[in-house]
Amino acid sequence: MTAQPNGHHTAHTVDPSAFDADTQIDSFPVELLEDRYQLGHNALYNRLKGLGIKPFKVSRRAYITAQELERLDQLHSHLHQGGTINDFLAHEPASPAELSFNRTEIPVNLTNLIGTVADAVAGAVVTSMRSTAGVIADAVASRLAQLQPTSDPLDYLRTLEEAHRNGWILSTSEVAHLLRVSPRTITEHGEMFEDSGFVFLRVGKKRGEVAWHVAKPGDLPPPERYQPMDPKTGYPQW
Repeated sequence: MTAQPNGHHTAHTVDPSAFDADTQIDSFPVELLEDRYQLGHNALYNRLKGLGIKPFKVSRRAYITAQELERLDQLHSHLHQGGTINDFLAHEPASPAELSFNRTEIPVNLTNLIGTVADAVAGAVVTSMRSTAGVIADAVASRLAQLQPTSDPLDYLRTLEEAHRNGWILSTSEVAHLLRVSPRTITEHGEMFEDSGFVFLRVGKKRGEVAWHVAKPGDLPPPERYQPMDPKTGYPQW
């Protein structure tokens, strides 16, 4: 119902095709309300306005629902007992829809909040687990690669022998793979180290890595023996 310049209200219009027999039974014509309450037009619409009731139109006739008619009856009785519209509204019980909304509003909000927090926590846990799992998976894969059995456990010695015989230069990662240790372990040895009967000498770079020459202990010159000198003669003491 919308306000007009003369202060009256007009009813909302409803498509007649949507107004079936069930709707008619559940509705009451506004034109009969004046006789029902023995009221004038303005007094009736003041009550409708006070209760917030907006009639709807079907085929040029205005109607209100059965629930709205019940409220008007209750208001009429209240006014006859000396009350006012404001008193009636203040003591009017909440409708079933309002009670249902009031009962469910807080639980629904709490449910949404709990669900949002749970999703956030779950996401953080999953992210952390994936990160941890990735680190563990990398470590396991690296260790399995080191422990993976070959067809012959002595193949690495044959490869080192061939590298020594042909003068091959091996990178740090290649040496680490053959000796089944980490590349870091190889570089921590410094300029030279011995393993599995071979001597590995640092000789520069290969593919951006430290390069190693594969030798055998017999290939190296004997270490110089320290011989103390006689300060008087300038010759070795033995």
